[in-house]
Amino acid sequence: MMKRPILFLTFLLIIFVPGCRRQNRPDSDRDLNRRQTELVDSYRLADSIYYKEGRIDTAAFGQFIRKALDYTARNPKDKVSPDMLYRAGIGSMILAKATQDPAERATHAKTALNIFHRFQDTYPDHEQVRMCFYQRGIVYDDILGDTRSAEDEFRDFINRYPDDSLAVQLQQYLKIMGMSEAEIEKALNIQ
Repeated sequence: MMKRPILFLTFLLIIFVPGCRRQNRPDSDRDLNRRQTELVDSYRLADSIYYKEGRIDTAAFGQFIRKALDYTARNPKDKVSPDMLYRAGIGSMILAKATQDPAERATHAKTALNIFHRFQDTYPDHEQVRMCFYQRGIVYDDILGDTRSAEDEFRDFINRYPDDSLAVQLQQYLKIMGMSEAEIEKALNIQ
């Protein structure tokens, strides 16, 4: 009577354990290509709705961001990973701007900040690294209303990339940052 359960358990182990091991292996080339295509298609869908139709499909952007974070974590050296990770950060900013709920806005904004930090940590030599400082400044300033943190990010950009044309613009922006419209008009001599 004892032999049957032991044989049955052995049979189950033979069937299921190899299947579990397969999930931990890196993606095969075919799986990688399929997932890469799904990721790019997911981005194109969300992006096209946003830019062509002028509306934000929060579900499409949310799905793209989840896919991008998963894909880039599993395949950080893949050629599309840096671009998709950066676009996921931008997508999180778009979602933050789209919501009226302050808690949801903060969640999306923090996701964007984390993505831009992750991008810099994963791809420190990538040309878009500089833009991560800028985008974080935008998140703090425009989405969260945290001018102190925005100033820190913009100053960090200026210090690291003083010859960048954006650094000159940010220096000018820092002079008027946090001012009311009337104060800005007065500072710029606009009447």
